[in-house]
Amino acid sequence: MPTKLHFIDVGQGNMVLIELADGTHFLYDCNVTEENADRVLQYMADQIGWGAKIGKFACSHRDADHMRGVKRIHEYFPIQKVWDTGVTGTSPESWEYRDFMDLRRKVGFLEVEHLKRWDFGNTRLRVMNSKNDKLANNANAQSMVIKVVHRNSAADQDHDSVMLTGDTDAATWKTIRNNYADADLACSLLMGSHHGSLTYFDDPVDEKHYYIDHVIKKAPAMAILSVGDNPHGHPHAKSLELYEKHCSGSDKGNKLARTDVHGTIIVTLKDGGGWNVKKSRA
Repeated sequence: MPTKLHFIDVGQGNMVLIELADGTHFLYDCNVTEENADRVLQYMADQIGWGAKIGKFACSHRDADHMRGVKRIHEYFPIQKVWDTGVTGTSPESWEYRDFMDLRRKVGFLEVEHLKRWDFGNTRLRVMNSKNDKLANNANAQSMVIKVVHRNSAADQDHDSVMLTGDTDAATWKTIRNNYADADLACSLLMGSHHGSLTYFDDPVDEKHYYIDHVIKKAPAMAILSVGDNPHGHPHAKSLELYEKHCSGSDKGNKLARTDVHGTIIVTLKDGGGWNVKKSRA
C-alpha cells in the first residue's frame, strides 16, 4: 500500500490525516471549528469511513490551532493514543488546551522524543524534533517534527518523503542539523512551517541574512502551506519568495500548494518510488 497524506483545509491551522502503509490512520494536528466541522468530519469519513479508529494523534505543539476540536474528532473517529512533546503551550487555560489534556489522560499518551523512529509497514515515521532543552523554551521551537518516509522495508530502501514541520523556526533547524546528516534532511515535499511565517527563515544570530541552509539541504520539489484568513500576515511574502526559489518544482513545474488557495491537498507516496499531488479545489 502507498502512504497517503491529506493536508485538510481547516483555515488558519493545521491538520494532516495520514494513511500509513500498514493501514493505520494517523492524525498530525487538528483544527476543527464550528464553521468547518461538518465539512472536515465528512471529508474524513469519505476517506477512512465513519467510526474508523485513529491509531495515533500527534500534537505537534499545544497551540489552539493545532489541537482545536480533537475531542470532536474522537467522538467520530476514536483516537487510540496521543503523541505529545510534553512542552506546555501558550494558553493552558483555554478550552482547547483543557480538551486536549482531558483526551490525553483518557486514551493514554506517549511523550515522543526526538531521534526516534517507528515503522508501520512500508511507512517510517522519523521524529526529528520534540522537547529539547537546547531550544528556546517555547512550544513553537519545540514542535514535533516528523519525516514521513515511504520505503521498501524488505530491501531497507527509502523512497520519497514528506517533512512535517509544525511551527518550528530557524533556530530549531540549526539544532536539528547538528543531530542529523544532510541526507536525513532531504525530502520530496516540505510542509511550510508556521503557516508560511518568516520565523522559519529568520536567522537568530545573523539578522542581516535569511537562514536558508536547512531548506537547501532538504531540497524539496514543493512546499505545502496550511493557512487561512488570519491577522498575522501568514504567509509572509518573503517566505513565499524563498520557498519558490529553493523548491525545484514538480514534473509540472509547481513549487507551492496552499490550502487557502487550492483547498485540501492530497499527497500520495507510491510503492517503488514516485509521488503525486492532488488539489481538491481548482
